[in-house]
Amino acid sequence: MLNFVIMATFVIAGGTGFVGSHLHKILQSMGHTVYVLSTRTKDIPFSKHLIYWDTEKGIIDDSFHIKNAHVINLAGAGVADKRWTEERKKEIVQSRLSSLYTLEKAIQKGQIEALHLCSASAIGYYGFSQGLLQETHTGDDSFLSTTCKKWEEAAWSIAEMGVPTSIARIGIVLGKDGGALPALTNSMKWGIAGKPGSGQQIYSWIHLHDVCRMLYFLSIGQKVGIYNAVAPHPVPLSEVIKQIRKYAYPYSIPLPAPEWAIKVLLGEMSTEVLKSTQVSAHKILTEGFDFFYPTIEACISHLYHK
Repeated sequence: MLNFVIMATFVIAGGTGFVGSHLHKILQSMGHTVYVLSTRTKDIPFSKHLIYWDTEKGIIDDSFHIKNAHVINLAGAGVADKRWTEERKKEIVQSRLSSLYTLEKAIQKGQIEALHLCSASAIGYYGFSQGLLQETHTGDDSFLSTTCKKWEEAAWSIAEMGVPTSIARIGIVLGKDGGALPALTNSMKWGIAGKPGSGQQIYSWIHLHDVCRMLYFLSIGQKVGIYNAVAPHPVPLSEVIKQIRKYAYPYSIPLPAPEWAIKVLLGEMSTEVLKSTQVSAHKILTEGFDFFYPTIEACISHLYHK
C-alpha cells in the first residue's frame, strides 16, 4: 500500500529518462519537492529543480546543497538503444558506475545529505539462470549479469557510508512512450505482429506506473536490501503480443521472426530478446506493495484504454 502523505524531498539521478521522467511527474503530483540531476545544460536556466552534474568529472553544481533527501538513482546509458559494440558496452558499464561514484562523492562531502538511496539494477543480473528467480539467486558471466553486479557493488559502497540502501532489479518496463512496447508494436502498425524466436520465452515485465510506485515505496519506506521490480505474473512473450493485438492492433497478423534474423539484426544483444527470465515478485509483495497492474491483460488494457 502507498498511504504515505508526509511531504519529502527527492533527488533523482537519471530523472529525464523514460522511467525517471514519469517518476518525476508522480512525485510532483503528490506534492513532493523533486530535484533532477541533469547534463542538459540548456534546460537548467528554466528550472530551479534541474541541477547540473557531470559524471565523467564526478561533480554536481557547487551551488546545490540539500538536506534530508531521498535519492533515487536511475542513471545509465540505455542498454537497448544501440548495438553492443565493445565501445558501447564500456559506455553502458561506465555510465552506471560513474553516476554512483558522483553521488557517493557528493554524499561524502555533505553536498547531499541522504536519508536513503534507492538505486536501479536490472533482472539482467540473473543472466541465463533458469527457474523462478529470487533475489538470492546468483547471476553468471554474461555481459548484463556482470554489468549489474558492478552496478550493485557501487551502490553498496554508498550503503557502507551509513546510508540505508535498496536496490530495485527492474524487469521489462511496459509503457507507451518508451521501454519495450514501441519495439514490439512497430511492425504491428503495418499489419504484422512479429514474434521473436519461438515466442515462448518468459518475459518478466512491469507496468511503467507500477515500477515508479515501487521506487517510491522503497524510498519513502527506507527499505534496505534487494527487490525484484517485476509484476507477479510473468508470461511468455507470445502472450504479451496477444494482449497488444487484442487491445490495440487486432488486424495485425502474427508472424515469426526467426532466431537467425534476430541475431543478424541485433548481434550479441539478441540473447536478451530470445532468452527466458522468470523472476519472482514475492519479496516486494510480502513488504506490502500492492500492484495496480498485476496481470499482462490489466497492463495492456490500461495502456491502450485510459
